[in-house]
Amino acid sequence: MSHSQFTVLLVEDDPVSREMWSLYLANEGFTVVEAVDGVEALALVEETPVDVVILDVMLPELDGFEVLTKLRRSFGPEELPVIMATARDKSKDIVRGFDLGANDYVTKPVNLEVLQMRIQSQLRTKSPQAPAAADLISQDPVPAGTVLDGRFEIEELIGRGSCGAVYRARHLGLDRAVAIKLLTAAAGVASESRLRREGISACRIEHPNAVEVLDFCVTESVPFLVMQLLRGHSLDQEIRGRRGLTPGRCAEILHPACEVLAEAHAQGIIHRDVKPHNVFLHQARKGEVVKVLDFGIAKIVGEKILSRRLTLEGSLVGTPAYMAPERLSDSRYDGRADVYSLGVMLYEMLAGERPFNSPDLLELIRLQVHEPPPRLRYHLPDLPAEAEAVVLAALAKDPDERPEISEMGDLFEAALGPDASVGNTEPASTGESSGTAAGEWVATLPEAEG
Repeated sequence: MSHSQFTVLLVEDDPVSREMWSLYLANEGFTVVEAVDGVEALALVEETPVDVVILDVMLPELDGFEVLTKLRRSFGPEELPVIMATARDKSKDIVRGFDLGANDYVTKPVNLEVLQMRIQSQLRTKSPQAPAAADLISQDPVPAGTVLDGRFEIEELIGRGSCGAVYRARHLGLDRAVAIKLLTAAAGVASESRLRREGISACRIEHPNAVEVLDFCVTESVPFLVMQLLRGHSLDQEIRGRRGLTPGRCAEILHPACEVLAEAHAQGIIHRDVKPHNVFLHQARKGEVVKVLDFGIAKIVGEKILSRRLTLEGSLVGTPAYMAPERLSDSRYDGRADVYSLGVMLYEMLAGERPFNSPDLLELIRLQVHEPPPRLRYHLPDLPAEAEAVVLAALAKDPDERPEISEMGDLFEAALGPDASVGNTEPASTGESSGTAAGEWVATLPEAEG
């Protein structure tokens, strides 16, 4: 069974349980919508197509039994399955839940694998709540020669993600090559909001190391972004298969990344998904230009989040392996969360591996939140201690102990001293052959990496 077309509404007031369950289900491929109380849950069901509800009993405002009663006035058990998830394990509570129309009942602490199987059991007889056909381009990939909005002719598919694809296209009026980021058949309302947010964020950041967004359009009810066409490969590709980049090479990439993120922060924009996958090494006429991609889940400080689902995408699907501890623990955060992500990325660039790795998502989160990173000089004994100190400071659990993002590139470069070529110098194998923007650029709903 493919999970990607199914939406789970998780109603849970405990932030730790909510975050853990959401991360697990998102990592399994479900679209997850969060509600922290019964009132918000009922409002979300009214405005968002939902396939199954995970409902806590002990909630503020309305308890889970009251929410279930109200849901059953509008939706039958087959139409909208509800799985109660609670610490109340007495038989009378379980019986009451089933009497009110619950499809299933699980008790805390919840085994996440069992919860997933319970969800799958409810979905076997249910068709997914997919977006309307009018909201999607009918063919995937969009055939070459298709003209969007009367102006942009599709030439070829150059990358895809779970909810979007990037095409090389030509602006017919200007005879200019462009990139088109277009929603695919797995997308929905939240992805449209995210795409619009990416355009808004990118247009606010006027910086040479940000991708230029040329237009936001809608054709056949499908929104798409028109963007600068990049040529080259991602930082992820440059790192892949190597023991690490030289410190000098790391400084070349880190400095412009810090500059563009500092500009974003100055505009009140927190990126929230900084990682090698979202750093592109664009080969321009005058040489390499580092580009930071995918502001689609960026948080614009001071503005209301467009929807609860968009909040979820921004806070959860920002790749846990690179997320700051304060975000993983559901605490307040600011631009210093991007500094932490840069620290993880810089560590990976130098060592060839991330500071925290585990195939178990919950163990990965525990490491990020509670454990100190391994010393970099275990991997690079000749790395100056001052340079290691900059990386470890960026990885501080306490945001107040991290360097300012505007200073981080300068601090690292200065710490390297006169010898900035320490480390592995073997050439990268990027696999890039076409000279067009690589598939790594597609960042529509980032995978929750382990």
